[in-house]
Amino acid sequence: MVISKGGIKFALVSRWAFPYHQGGIPMHNYFLLELLKDEMDVALISSQNEQNDSYYSKRHITFNGISANLPLVYWRMAKKKFLQNGLRSLQDWRISLAMAKAIKSQSTNVIEFMDIHSEGYAYLRQNPRRNRKTKVIIRSHTPWGLLRSYYSNEERQGFDGWWSFNRENYCFRTCDAITTPSQDLKNNLIKLYNLPEEKITVIPNIVDTNHFMPMPRMKDDQPFTILHVGRFERAKGVITLVKAFIEFAKIYTKCKLINVGQTRGSSYEQCHELLKSAHMIEKVKFTGFVSYENLPLCYADADVVIVASEIYESFSYTVAQAMACGKPVIASRIGGIPETLDFGRLGFLFEPGDQNSLMDMLSYVYNNKVKDISKRAHDYAVNKFSFEKLGTIYNNYYLCQ
Repeated sequence: MVISKGGIKFALVSRWAFPYHQGGIPMHNYFLLELLKDEMDVALISSQNEQNDSYYSKRHITFNGISANLPLVYWRMAKKKFLQNGLRSLQDWRISLAMAKAIKSQSTNVIEFMDIHSEGYAYLRQNPRRNRKTKVIIRSHTPWGLLRSYYSNEERQGFDGWWSFNRENYCFRTCDAITTPSQDLKNNLIKLYNLPEEKITVIPNIVDTNHFMPMPRMKDDQPFTILHVGRFERAKGVITLVKAFIEFAKIYTKCKLINVGQTRGSSYEQCHELLKSAHMIEKVKFTGFVSYENLPLCYADADVVIVASEIYESFSYTVAQAMACGKPVIASRIGGIPETLDFGRLGFLFEPGDQNSLMDMLSYVYNNKVKDISKRAHDYAVNKFSFEKLGTIYNNYYLCQ
């Protein structure tokens, strides 16, 4: 048996733990394991795939892979959306059972689950608090019970799993502790699930400020460049962004809009038609997916970064990364985003869906030097979200469980 470095054996359990994956939950899992592995024995229980197996073995992190996804034929047979919701619920339950089984092979003091898909549900059912010796922590990013109200009924079809809220509620109420990346999410969890305040600890997400840092632009003679990073879908505020950009570009013609990320649903078609009708399509570029390694280059070429979300976000990696890169940020006043921007002192906030306000703020950034804000935002990101700042905080939290 391996002797634990800090007296703690820690197991992270999540189907999403791919190395360097761009996106909130995978990035947090990856960074957390990197932070903790020098202070305690860490293990990962996650999706069985070659990428995970190869990477984590090289990093001396014990990896236990699971595979419990339903066969594709089930999804092809379920033509109606409500049946797909049922299949998603069944698949989540199967994965939760597989995780609970895998945990039995690990000798751990502390287990952490994600709130997504209530992955800890089966383990918590099988191991009531009165009987278990292992501490169970849930890292809440954004529970479905909170997020679902921001989607339309049509948008929820196909992934609104049956009994999602009941499972989340059970997990939150029967685990030992919860962490959130923002005070706003903590407040929402207390209200929505009737949880005691002392059960929840706020610890920000980690941003690699040695990777995301101020860099020179590729070309100095570029037009004013507006950057959007994230899924190109209605809920991310892309229609509001495109409408504001069209009005902005009518006045300030030397500009362009860069969209980094995958397009989804009808939003791309709608935005494409809006841009085409306004004769602005040549000013807009859709890059598709950009790797984590190359993402800082996108920030480097931007004059301003827009996060126009119209759904709840507990923490915006795009906001934090842009700040770390020394770029001015204009973001919607929703969820934990204002906290990331120090409540507007280090960037600009507008009401979700308000294209006129967004256009006004774009004009302000265009016409005014905002280098002072950008410098303070960079310093804040380093002092608030960096490995150096959060390493001790995370290690102390888990070592004290």
